[in-house]
Amino acid sequence: MVSDAAFYSVIGVLGLVVVLFIAFFFYVKSMMPGKLMGSILTTLHASLFGYEKALIEMIGPRGYRTHVFPEIVNTMREMQDKSPLLVELFESKEIEEALNKWLQILNETKIIKNGIIVQQDDGSYEIVLPHCMMCDPIHEMIGDQKGICPMALILTAAGSIADNSKEPQIGYSTFTKTGTITNVKFD
Repeated sequence: MVSDAAFYSVIGVLGLVVVLFIAFFFYVKSMMPGKLMGSILTTLHASLFGYEKALIEMIGPRGYRTHVFPEIVNTMREMQDKSPLLVELFESKEIEEALNKWLQILNETKIIKNGIIVQQDDGSYEIVLPHCMMCDPIHEMIGDQKGICPMALILTAAGSIADNSKEPQIGYSTFTKTGTITNVKFD
């Protein structure tokens, strides 16, 4: 068993890396458009995937619910004054409503294009992000590496806003050349 100090240290670092990753992406995108940017962002994806593997190997997936998702939700909460859509997100009563509200935000900001949430027969959701501005050339460069799409991770956190009593279980993403498909279940 891992000590509480190690658990909270790993979770804190992972949460911080996710938030910094997203902020850094937008900063780099605005300051350095060009071919090198894709390579740099690929290394950031790789570092995030490395933290994910360490989190799961050291303490299991409980770390997402206890520390990663709350950090993402806190960041979203701090952004509420930026858009009425964010206010509506926090007023969501159902998980699917919250997922679709954040998906709408991603579509309107053009981070993704034509994203959809598909509810499966077993109650899980398939997050389909067919066209993401962050994937080119990252997905080709990372190949078959296992990881969770950062946008799917954030969408899952948004879903937990509507019902914090259900624990999200997120699977590794399937990466395509232009997007991702990720399965998530709230139990």
